[in-house]
Amino acid sequence: MANAKIKNIKIKGMSVVLGENEVKFENEPHFYNNDTVQLAKLKKMIGFDTRYTTNFQTTTADLCEQAAKILISKLGIDKNSIDGIVFATQTPDYYMPGNAHVIHRNLGFSKETLSVDLEFGCSGFVYGLFISASMLNSGLKRILLLTGDTLSKLTNPKDRTVTPLFCDTGSAAIIDYDENAKESYFILKSDGKGINSMLQPAGAYRVPSTEETRKDIPDKDGNVRNQENFYMNGLEIFNFTLTEQPKLLNEILEFSGNTKENIDYFVLHQANVYIVETILKKLNIPFEKAPSRVFEKYGNQNSASIPSAICSELYDKFRETKKVLMQGYGIGLSWGACIMDFENTICIQPQIYRREE
Repeated sequence: MANAKIKNIKIKGMSVVLGENEVKFENEPHFYNNDTVQLAKLKKMIGFDTRYTTNFQTTTADLCEQAAKILISKLGIDKNSIDGIVFATQTPDYYMPGNAHVIHRNLGFSKETLSVDLEFGCSGFVYGLFISASMLNSGLKRILLLTGDTLSKLTNPKDRTVTPLFCDTGSAAIIDYDENAKESYFILKSDGKGINSMLQPAGAYRVPSTEETRKDIPDKDGNVRNQENFYMNGLEIFNFTLTEQPKLLNEILEFSGNTKENIDYFVLHQANVYIVETILKKLNIPFEKAPSRVFEKYGNQNSASIPSAICSELYDKFRETKKVLMQGYGIGLSWGACIMDFENTICIQPQIYRREE
């Protein structure tokens, strides 16, 4: 089993940058046949409200680069003290090389700084944190962990099943080796049988891009997409989430020797309001201990959703040591949970991307 206890790691700080275009749900009534009653129901139940998308030329690396610059400046650390860059994304600037090397170049890191890329979605922050923690316990002292996506570039504007959901976001975290840090706990899981539940079917090397794969096709519900657009089977993902995530949360509590009562904050991937609140109700977790309305502010932020929930809702909570349970789940299928202490962690509230002249 992929269960791990890891010592000596501390999150020193986190920052989040959103795409530059604010999109309001009520300004997109065409997604629901201009049915204002249906719009109101979805807004209340799912939490649809605002999301942020990027311009054509703005990439995931751009968002994460700005988040990294903001964080490094705020923490007042020397860039050369960073031993490694870990970048988790599904929407890299290039097929090759990965975004970690793009950031390495853009921020002018030395040849001594390693760069590692991970292809993960909504579980990306937990997986990235685990990889970073493993590196720190192998001799490194400081990791820059970057997570984010610009899925608006992969969704079809005529596909109401996914387009209104996703927000383009990049996040940055500084992870330090700290001999005084208490033990952290991880459980990581995968299920490759769920590949077809969320994927971009064509455009890479298994099914290369052709005129046929770029042809828009309506489905039986009136949604339009082509084979190079992002696809999600909403019902299967919903069932996966409500079946596996409560179990995982109980497992990480048992593995770490904790109870729900001595966890200060539960930060779940912000898939949507209904899913988060359903998990909390199922496990009898007080809403005040868990951000659940972040989706309303920003939409589904993929691998940046956990940092964003912390930076937007808990940014001022870590003057004293707090025990935080973080849980991500999504494409792959992959899911993971972590329990660790936050102590004097600097969390910068989400900012809008600003292109530098």
